[in-house]
Amino acid sequence: MDNNSQTSNTKKITYFLGFITVVVFVYIIIALKSILIPITIAIFLTFFFHPILNFLNVKLKIPKSIALIIIFIFNFGMFYLLGLLVASNVKGFAERAEFYAQNLSVFLSSLLNPFNLTVREFANFLNVQLETLDTVSVLREVFNTGILQSFFSSFSSMLGDFFIVMIFWIFMIMGKEKFDERLRLAFTKNKSYVDDNMKAINEQLQSYILYKTLISFITGAAFTLILLIYNVDFALFWGFLAFLLNYIPNIGSLLATVFPILIALLEYGLGLTSISLTVLLVGVQFVMGNIVEPKFLGEKMDLSPVFVLFSLFFWGWVWGIVGMFLAVPLAAVIKIFCSNIEPLKPIAVLIGTNKKNGVKLSST
Repeated sequence: MDNNSQTSNTKKITYFLGFITVVVFVYIIIALKSILIPITIAIFLTFFFHPILNFLNVKLKIPKSIALIIIFIFNFGMFYLLGLLVASNVKGFAERAEFYAQNLSVFLSSLLNPFNLTVREFANFLNVQLETLDTVSVLREVFNTGILQSFFSSFSSMLGDFFIVMIFWIFMIMGKEKFDERLRLAFTKNKSYVDDNMKAINEQLQSYILYKTLISFITGAAFTLILLIYNVDFALFWGFLAFLLNYIPNIGSLLATVFPILIALLEYGLGLTSISLTVLLVGVQFVMGNIVEPKFLGEKMDLSPVFVLFSLFFWGWVWGIVGMFLAVPLAAVIKIFCSNIEPLKPIAVLIGTNKKNGVKLSST
């Protein structure tokens, strides 16, 4: 009885300490998010660009320092061009506010006609006074003040974060090989075990980032092409948004599809044009999200869809929109981490799909 009581108390203490650890961990990642977010992004960029750096350095015989400068200039150029793209399109939204406001009234009328309702009757039902509501002025005010100002503020902040991320990234990518060597030396007795798990982490993260980027690019390019054919406003911007939001599981693809469809409805109304456009955009997302992506990423990531959704909401809560972008790779790291700690192996089984992912589990 004494042994059973002692064992029971030990388990209770263990669970309590585990709970306290989780609470402290969540508090730390929220309190230090301004530091941890750039570091985390830099780590994933290191995994992404390290093969490219090796290719430039080993295959093309370009000195590592020059290869780093080339990659840095490429990153800055892409960031700058995308910033200009977003800025020009936000300004364009403000200029088109009057056109969208007029078409909104027409669109609402077409929706209410089958119900024998007018826009005025519907507004009265919602307790909105049309006489005092100037839709054009409201849209202009929104685009000319709040959205534009918040955009430029966010863009300036992102520019500052970009340089912080790049500083962390440069030091990390330059020291990655030495860090791997030191890690092997630190665990000399379990060298093969460390090698296998480092290989698993590298392969899973690099595969995810590479394939996800390629799939997102194809999705964005398809969106841009379709919207250009239909002559929808800001087609290039919506294509870029589809590329960017595709990194956010489930929710991202939905938002990337809804926004251009709404603009198309304001331009063309509810008719064959907008319906066929909707079918094409939804079709692209369905094929890429339900056929292509599971084929290339499903077995490699070996993550339960429920856990991916949980990770999305959790990291979105603690780190905002950046956390939502990082949700899947962070979930993969957590699974690998749990797979190699004996008490946490049941958690790894729960958050996986019960498929072999090549991660060697610890035998100790």
